[in-house]
Amino acid sequence: MANHGTGEVKKTIMKESMRLFLANGFQGTSVKEITEAARIGRGTLYWYFKSKNEIVESIIGEFDSRFVEGLIRAVESCKGDFVAKFKTFHRFATEFARDNTDLSLVFNTLLNEIVGTNTLVEKLAKASYERYRRVIENILEEGKRDGSVKPEIDAALYAHIVIASHTGMLVAWLVNRDALDVRAFVNAFRDLILKGVTDCQ
Repeated sequence: MANHGTGEVKKTIMKESMRLFLANGFQGTSVKEITEAARIGRGTLYWYFKSKNEIVESIIGEFDSRFVEGLIRAVESCKGDFVAKFKTFHRFATEFARDNTDLSLVFNTLLNEIVGTNTLVEKLAKASYERYRRVIENILEEGKRDGSVKPEIDAALYAHIVIASHTGMLVAWLVNRDALDVRAFVNAFRDLILKGVTDCQ
């Protein structure tokens, strides 16, 4: 076994599962591949997780608690206007993606694969996505109320657009990281979104 501490074994299972899910997809990854990658027996895996689905549930739970909860705290702690809150959101989201690349990518990869399956995993992932979306919708609505966001902006719709754009930005950044000035790239993205909803930057 690669790690002997209870917490470390569970972390290793999740880490190797994420790596395999990114490489092969959820359906394309077997329990045998996970146990071999984690260097544990099947019985050990089932001690920590009842099934492969439960591993995914744990990954989604980790994304929700670390990213979504962290984002909520970061935005709520910002006492500025819409622009300040949007910049806080953008900074938190990009720094989280930089520091937790696999977790960020695997959440979106799994979401793509499980949409339409009508499973508990899908419901958990959609609930996490919806909490994320509401953070952005709320700051857009606040911006409309204080006059910094254009009144014609559909906050619910634009929240989806911002998330889709951030996901695409992450992929573009990872594919082209050696050729990009990362700071300039993420700041240009931020300012482009801001320009679309308000005249302020």
